[in-house]
Amino acid sequence: MKRLILYTVLFVISFGCIKNDLPLPVVTPRIVSMEVEGATSVEINSEQRIVYVTLDEVTDITKVNIHSISFEDDRTTTSFDTTVAHNLSQPVTLTLSIYQDYEWRIVTTQPIERYFTVADQVGSTEMDEINRRVLVYVKSNVDKRNVSVTSIKLGPKDITTYSPSVDKMKNFVNGLDVVVTSHGRSETWKLFVENTTTVVEMKSVNAWTGIAWVSAMGVAGLDNGFKYRKAGDAEWIDVSGSDITTDGGAFSAGIDGLRPQTTYECYAYSGNDKTEIYTFTTEEALQMPNSSFETISNAESDKYFSFYDPNSPIAANQTKWWCSGNKGSTTVGSSYSITNPDREDKKDGNYSVRLESQYVIVKFAAGNIFTGEFDRVIGTSGGVVNFGRPFTLRPRKLSLWLKYENGPIDKFNGAPDNDPTKAGDMDRCQVFVALGDWDYRDYGGVPDSPVQINTTDKKTFFNPNSNNVIGYGSYVSNASTNGWIKVEIPIDYKFVNRKPTHIIVSCAASMLGDYFTGSTDSKLWVDGMQLEY
Repeated sequence: MKRLILYTVLFVISFGCIKNDLPLPVVTPRIVSMEVEGATSVEINSEQRIVYVTLDEVTDITKVNIHSISFEDDRTTTSFDTTVAHNLSQPVTLTLSIYQDYEWRIVTTQPIERYFTVADQVGSTEMDEINRRVLVYVKSNVDKRNVSVTSIKLGPKDITTYSPSVDKMKNFVNGLDVVVTSHGRSETWKLFVENTTTVVEMKSVNAWTGIAWVSAMGVAGLDNGFKYRKAGDAEWIDVSGSDITTDGGAFSAGIDGLRPQTTYECYAYSGNDKTEIYTFTTEEALQMPNSSFETISNAESDKYFSFYDPNSPIAANQTKWWCSGNKGSTTVGSSYSITNPDREDKKDGNYSVRLESQYVIVKFAAGNIFTGEFDRVIGTSGGVVNFGRPFTLRPRKLSLWLKYENGPIDKFNGAPDNDPTKAGDMDRCQVFVALGDWDYRDYGGVPDSPVQINTTDKKTFFNPNSNNVIGYGSYVSNASTNGWIKVEIPIDYKFVNRKPTHIIVSCAASMLGDYFTGSTDSKLWVDGMQLEY
């Protein structure tokens, strides 16, 4: 009996000394939503572990209520207190935990519309928000000791007060200090009014193919506009009224309906004053090579078709402009080709291109075609493509014929942050066009195709909001078309004075193919692609 007790004690002691060398599982916690009082947008970036919050202008950024935070995994814990208001004027750190700790940040911006205008103002207001300085120009005969302020807003709407009050803002001889107060906090702005002898001045003329964007500065309140004509014509055409956009004394317009590669003359006027005559020539109207996909060959491989032919009688079709994921999907056999010419189902010419989403051995592959080059396969994990082809023109829309057949998502491997897509939802096709000035040294690609996409690294996925995107348009649909339809995709330009260096056009039968998410029933046919200027 004593021996049994001794053995039992020894066993308990030995068992208590067993060392647990098993590592804790690695589970990365993710925020899926955050409810922020006064927010106009909340964007979650799981890769950077940042929540980007944009507040409306009237919310006190130093006292913001975050009502709730939702996590992808219910085991996630955080010490972040959602019962008190937080100062979001600087980035705030919060720690999420599932076995290990992970730091996230909340980064907040609060855009505030600001303006200041006076009577007889010439040109637009120059606003220096960082140094809190404002400058306006007025006609040379305006007495700076008796200026009439026509509008002012230097802080959040409806809750901002000014000292001196607006009716006492008169004397700007030495500039005027104005105390701007909101939320119990004050800051001093310096307002300057200067005389100028210039009454009207042309600021810029940016000629595209079918439109020219013109801007000028004149006197606020006068009849401001532009006149233009084709070089050699006698009659001037007036651009005024509702066709003019004004900002104080600055005004601008788009002179539309112009012919490609044609020389025009224009001038700006303000009241009875006008600028000298400016001459400009519109750009040409070019189409992308093989945009009806009539040229095909096995130039790259006998496993799949490529959409160029070194022996084509058309020089532009002798080199590759369009590419697809065929090089990656057919590594296991030609039957897995996901992008094919279709002679039987077409809308323009002899062929269309058919994009078919498939499950290729271990990965979902979305049927696709794009301007650029397939670079390489990364094992069974994904692939790398380089987007873009050289292009310097600025089309205003992309039109094409398409036909779509889709099914519910049966292969789900994730979706972008803030995208509620889940397995069982109907798959979506996408066609997008982007014009930009991407530098391959910054985006990882090559000079001709500068934007590299690595499907194993979400940080590389195409971002239509990046600084190098000049114009962008997209078509997305989750419904079958029941036949061919004509689609027009307007291109929204953020800048009218920047010329692109490349164009990206991408068509996919499954929009979330980069995430290996979609339906194996989805097929997208594309034909008759056209750039419209």
